[in-house]
Amino acid sequence: MKTVVDNLRREAARLLAGDEVKMVIGYAAGTDAARTTPCFATTPEQAALLTWGPLCANNLVKYLLDYRFEDTRLAVVVKGCDSRAVNRLLQDLQFPRQRLVVLGVPCGGQLDRASILSEIPPGARLQDIEDTGEDLVLVTDKGRLSFPKDRFLMDKCYRCETNMPVVADFLAGEPVPSPAREGFEHTAEVDGMEALDIADKSSFWDNEFSRCLRCTACRNACPACSCKECVFEQAVPGWQQSGIIGSKVNSLPENAVFHLIRMFHVTGRCVDCGECERVCPVGIPLRLLYRKVLKDARILYGAGTPGMSTETVSPLSEFRPDDPEEFM
Repeated sequence: MKTVVDNLRREAARLLAGDEVKMVIGYAAGTDAARTTPCFATTPEQAALLTWGPLCANNLVKYLLDYRFEDTRLAVVVKGCDSRAVNRLLQDLQFPRQRLVVLGVPCGGQLDRASILSEIPPGARLQDIEDTGEDLVLVTDKGRLSFPKDRFLMDKCYRCETNMPVVADFLAGEPVPSPAREGFEHTAEVDGMEALDIADKSSFWDNEFSRCLRCTACRNACPACSCKECVFEQAVPGWQQSGIIGSKVNSLPENAVFHLIRMFHVTGRCVDCGECERVCPVGIPLRLLYRKVLKDARILYGAGTPGMSTETVSPLSEFRPDDPEEFM
């Protein structure tokens, strides 16, 4: 792991020193032993702040959208699931490839912060991370803390499709074993939800959506949400609202409308990076929604997970003159 960090810092410093990029977007140490934070290095000296390891859960690709209209060349650090988001932005023409350097890192799985936080002594400072194969060991100034990979990784890691980046201009380390569990059923949760009757499904999601704060953290972290103006932020005078969204008496609750519309907006473009669910402050199982449309896209269109390649067209982004649907 130290080799990966050294290689990453060296390449970032080289890119910045040669003015090949104006900024390297990566990870730096966080405010506690179980956290990292996004790092925006603009000088070779700042490249020394970059780090990598099983605490780097954030998908940093979303930050590229902040610079899409600037004439600036950037570098971004990506693990396997993040790299699919790079391909999606390229396919959606949201960021030009010639202004991007992709720094890939091998990922053996990310620790679930919620699971490990209670095991870490308050105030402990992270000094090193060791990978023993079976365990991830956090070396802190208050002792060594061992976390078995089969218990403490993020759920998405056990379903990992690409632990190595599918697109990269520079790879900071050699391939590592995937954290995916052999025989792990990818659609088990979706299948279970589909098996419920309509009343139970409605009750489940009504309860989940009722806890939504409408903080839009899920939208803000999602690399598939790339609209300049979100439909949910369009100013509509009160006297026009009933003609657009219907009366409150006959309409779904606003929280349900928000999540269901967002679900359909990212259908065929969601790369299943899991950021929406990770950043939700009230723990709504948002990936369950998006994995449902991923499953349907596979069944209806034979589509794989979006972002695996820039050559694969999103099922809802393609027009065919011979489409059998009459409305086409």
